Amino acid sequence: MLSSGAQRDKPRPATEQDFYSFKALTFEINGSESLSEPKLGFLRLQSNKAPRLIVQPLRDFGRSRRSLRYTESPQRLLHNPQYGAAMSRHFLVNRDDLTQTQWVEEEDQTPGPGEVLLRVDRFALTANNVTYGVAGDIIGYWQFFPAAPGWGKIPVWGIGTVVTSEHPNIETGDRYYGYFPMASELLVKPEKISARGFTDAAEHRASLPVVYNQYSLMSADNGFDPSFFDHYMLYRPLFTTSFVLDDYFADQDFFGANTLILGSASSKTAFGMAFLLKQRPDIKVVGLTSKANVSFVEGLGLYDTVLTYDRVTELAQTASAYVDMAGNREVLSAVHHHLNDHLKYSCGVGMTHWSSRTDAATAPLPGAKPAMFFAPTQIIKRHEELGAETYQQRIHAATASFLAAVDAWVTIEAHSLGDTESVYRTVLQGTSPQIGHILTNG
Repeated sequence: MLSSGAQRDKPRPATEQDFYSFKALTFEINGSESLSEPKLGFLRLQSNKAPRLIVQPLRDFGRSRRSLRYTESPQRLLHNPQYGAAMSRHFLVNRDDLTQTQWVEEEDQTPGPGEVLLRVDRFALTANNVTYGVAGDIIGYWQFFPAAPGWGKIPVWGIGTVVTSEHPNIETGDRYYGYFPMASELLVKPEKISARGFTDAAEHRASLPVVYNQYSLMSADNGFDPSFFDHYMLYRPLFTTSFVLDDYFADQDFFGANTLILGSASSKTAFGMAFLLKQRPDIKVVGLTSKANVSFVEGLGLYDTVLTYDRVTELAQTASAYVDMAGNREVLSAVHHHLNDHLKYSCGVGMTHWSSRTDAATAPLPGAKPAMFFAPTQIIKRHEELGAETYQQRIHAATASFLAAVDAWVTIEAHSLGDTESVYRTVLQGTSPQIGHILTNG
């Protein structure tokens, strides 16, 4: 029987700190004499009962079947089913009003056969994630991580560690890069496992694009450099879109255009594409941006011309294509009306100016009919033509070159998971392109 003065305290809700609290404490075990030595405190949760604080000396781990193994990490202790379920935290947004948010606690899901529980270690929060929220119903982003009716979990790109594995081919402690909710953990069902990673075969994700269901093992063999882990979360998904956009336009011979106009030129996807287009001397690249970001965009040295949004009428009347990263309907309309038939192709990619969407420009626009670019379509096409391995190698090689350059352009700021709401609102309102936000869990 394990007793302690701490156990007589008034029961209280579990917090993650309870599982990471190591300190000296005097207590009595099985009637033995009182000792003072390092201990681990954790809460035992049972259905319909108040939680009870348990304290146990580190040296006693593994002494009996009721004890936790000394070799287990605090993350795994947090989810050990023997001591009941912990609560996981999830950040939700109102699907109809992205400014409304809330934190909710959900009972921890114990992995069943073939399932794995990932602790969300860290993730990036960018304007691209705002796009996921704006297009949540259009493209299906809300389906990745279901939430209560009317609410949604905006997907983010991050890194997670396996804390509990009920799959024979997935090791506890392995780290994976992929799609996560803004939360403390994620339950997945790995399939198609290889040295590169796995695909989540959870039923609710079965109909979603496979490229968003893949989790990459964070290993050197997979091209992951520890010194760039934060950069991968910030740029890898966005630069992959940049790469696929560049590849798509080249595949279509740029639709007969000799000039590409990139809206929201300060966005990561835009200057990632400009980085690649710089290697195509026959294509002129024009960046459209706000007055506040002109200096940053010009300083990148990637655009042949940089114009503010109020100078759209200065665009040359030549065969052009417009890539709309902003989602600003007024700017889109201005570009179409100014270039008219000179506009050979127009596609929307992002919605960094999500709040400027209006119904005023629903009327047909002159020039090419605007289309929505969906990267997975081009990726699947290239996988069929070149093979998935070959295409991924091309993306990885281009990404390595880009990350080496971008390190000088952007400053990364780290925040705690508890700061998610404030960082989210900063990004929602329009953050500086020179800052990259990373949220860390612990």
